Amino acid sequence: MAESGEIMFSSWQAARDQLRKWREEGSKQSETVLTLGPALITERGTKLGDELWTVYEQVFIAALDCKQSAIATASLRELSKKFPGSKRVALLRGMSLEALQLYDEADQLYTELLQEEPANSGVQKRRLAILKAQGKTVELAEGLTKYLKDFMADHDAWLELAEVYIANQDYGKAAFCVEEVLMANPHHHLYHLRYAEIRQTMGGVENLEIARKYYSQAVNLHGSSVRALTGLCLACSAIASMAKGPSSKSKKDSQRLFSWASERLVSVYESEGASESQLRTVHAMIENLNVGERQ
Repeated sequence: MAESGEIMFSSWQAARDQLRKWREEGSKQSETVLTLGPALITERGTKLGDELWTVYEQVFIAALDCKQSAIATASLRELSKKFPGSKRVALLRGMSLEALQLYDEADQLYTELLQEEPANSGVQKRRLAILKAQGKTVELAEGLTKYLKDFMADHDAWLELAEVYIANQDYGKAAFCVEEVLMANPHHHLYHLRYAEIRQTMGGVENLEIARKYYSQAVNLHGSSVRALTGLCLACSAIASMAKGPSSKSKKDSQRLFSWASERLVSVYESEGASESQLRTVHAMIENLNVGERQ
């Protein structure tokens, strides 16, 4: 019979492999980790070998996400006993202080860690996380900009900086940040999608035509993306509705793309089992945009 940590899996090995897969993918899945992890540690911990401590860390982070302080404290205690003096465990201790909103204490701990290892990107990012939690957007933008001078390949940091600029309605700088990510990840549909959304928000013929292009590429990379298909419909509608600016070719291209994207959007909803009410809403949106009848 399967133990409690194996309810959703055929064996403890399958549960272990799922936790490992989420770590490799960078997918937190915190609630499920808290269902699997503690049981796996308790019931099969001796079979995990050194991976036991990686699972402890995974459970600790999941517990912080889900505000399960008792589980987080217990996990951190075990890690501290196994690795006394570890900088990695010290970083986790700082995250625990952050969860308690003891930001000054956490920042002091991170400052001490950086004095020993100034180039530790993980610790630097935790200091930035404190600024974000405190709502200090100006300081966060400055900190991210400084951080990216040393760690230009950190795509998550570029995306975080883009969101800070978007919150401040500085869309030009936000677009630049996403461009940096796109250059390194040209086959990731979500980055094309985010760039298109920023350009669409900026408005104007040129930006809308750029948005149309990147929405199209997002759909090429992920043909069932409702968000990308909807964005493409909206961008095409906006271009086709403009009395001045777009060329007749651009308007015709928009009408053609709108026709294709709207049909594809309905098809995706139908294939995913959308209700009649949802389908009516989609058809109403398409009818309201009504690109085909515009001159």
